[in-house]
Amino acid sequence: MGTLAQFTEPQLKTFLSRVRTRDLLAYLRASPEVDVTRLLGLLSPASAAFLRQRLAVAAPGGDAQPAARLLQSIAAGDAPCLFCQILAGEAPASFIYRDEQVAVFMDLYPVTPGHLLIIPTQHAADLTDVPSDVAAHMMQVAQSLGGALAASDLGCDGYNLFLANGGAAGQDIFHVHLHILPRYHGDGFGFRFPPHYPQEADRALLDRQAAMLGDILTK
Repeated sequence: MGTLAQFTEPQLKTFLSRVRTRDLLAYLRASPEVDVTRLLGLLSPASAAFLRQRLAVAAPGGDAQPAARLLQSIAAGDAPCLFCQILAGEAPASFIYRDEQVAVFMDLYPVTPGHLLIIPTQHAADLTDVPSDVAAHMMQVAQSLGGALAASDLGCDGYNLFLANGGAAGQDIFHVHLHILPRYHGDGFGFRFPPHYPQEADRALLDRQAAMLGDILTK
């Protein structure tokens, strides 16, 4: 029996939704095969195949402790939410706007000057947990803030909206937050594309995927 026997499947799924890829790899390298098999079986086939491939390549073990601490905190249910602390006045933030549904404040670690965060006032770790009217309001507020940034002394020339949902997507604080990233020519920020991009997809494959997702959406 592996070291994960004490954890329930929902706990492990929460862990896998929050853990960063590099931390998960280090944890898997330090785990018995029975635990590796159990965890990979809870991931998407594409993620499981990628991780198996990486595990087969000789590489430094890395630090398994961040993932181990995350797993223990999920099991204990005692991990405080920084954004909830901010909303309660228990941690500082530079607020721009707040109403019953959302709050907006400056990012403490700005990628570019004027980097903002929009969060729901009610805790939600995952975007699917945010009520649709609140999600829509977040985008409406983002639209107004984009105009405010352009009109301000920051004078940005464009902006990105970015929301990371899940550890594999780069989310590190598990209270949904929408980034507004002001952009300036030569600001040094950018998104890194995988090596195969751009490669045109097979139209028949796209049609099958569209039909599958459309069916799910309309059920």
